[in-house]
Amino acid sequence: MDNILKVNSNSEKMSGGVKGLVACLLVIGLTVLQIHDVWAHASLVKSDPPRRATLSESPSKIQLWFNEEIETAYAAVSVVDVNDKVVSQASPEKVTDDPKSIILALPELAAGAYKVQFRVLSIDGHVVDSNYSFRIKDSSQ
Repeated sequence: MDNILKVNSNSEKMSGGVKGLVACLLVIGLTVLQIHDVWAHASLVKSDPPRRATLSESPSKIQLWFNEEIETAYAAVSVVDVNDKVVSQASPEKVTDDPKSIILALPELAAGAYKVQFRVLSIDGHVVDSNYSFRIKDSSQ
């Protein structure tokens, strides 16, 4: 009878250990899935002109590169001056050989500070909405 009790006792410990292992694996699996979701969102990896750049002349365009393909049809990019007045009139265009990049043509810009505002939809359905600034220095200085 004692042997039977020992077997049952070990079975209970084992099932508790298995339950703990399953719970641990479940937590690890959910954590990995959450990290994957964070990594899945498009993010700006490069811009021209770059963030916080000081330029000697007006750029002819803004180009943005993302870490994953974006839906160009749903992209919005604008450039505003220090008074938050939109100075760009064009719509962003896709780059034919790079689905991770968009271009916004610009008019001639005067010296001053500007902010690039963008909102894009990544192919995974997440919206990225952000901005960055650059300056054009006065050529008379």
